[in-house]
Amino acid sequence: MKRITSTSRSVLPPVVLGVELTIANHQDVRKSLRSAFGLNTRAINLRIDPSMDLIYLCETTLPNTLPCLSSLTRPGVVAVILRSVRLEWHPETNQAIGRGTPTLAALESGSCFLTANGRKVSIASFSSRNVHPTRIVMEPQGEPNLLEYLRADSFTLEISGTNRRRLTRSLAFSAVLEFDVKLAPGAHA
Repeated sequence: MKRITSTSRSVLPPVVLGVELTIANHQDVRKSLRSAFGLNTRAINLRIDPSMDLIYLCETTLPNTLPCLSSLTRPGVVAVILRSVRLEWHPETNQAIGRGTPTLAALESGSCFLTANGRKVSIASFSSRNVHPTRIVMEPQGEPNLLEYLRADSFTLEISGTNRRRLTRSLAFSAVLEFDVKLAPGAHA
């Protein structure tokens, strides 16, 4: 992908996209398959890696008509570069945080992807050193131009990775993405 030089940076404020996501609680994969397909336990054990219980995936498809993306349609916009991604968990008021409470600390690692028009790009990732119970700051992966993804009729945001432990309840959190908008030389903000 083409890199845009810093001389073409705009004075436009960053685009901030906030998305609510949920990681479903993990059911026993073997038990689910046995009841759904009538497979015997021996056949299931031979085909399924036990670590699958520690893999999560959450995604949502978003339209390009979101109000926060309106600045991307203005004339002269040549690039949208990821500035930052963070995951935030906000416990409900008076919610006791203890054993069994799903927090972001249940996650071990993960990646963030954008998909549009049949193309998928990795934009950020995190490892265990980035994980805190209420916040994860992801590290951007390069500086790809994401303009075509965010201007597509719709695009999919995916967060996937591995858990430290199984989730006994679903985990709802927010993904907040900030993008820098760059204009062509001579374009006005």
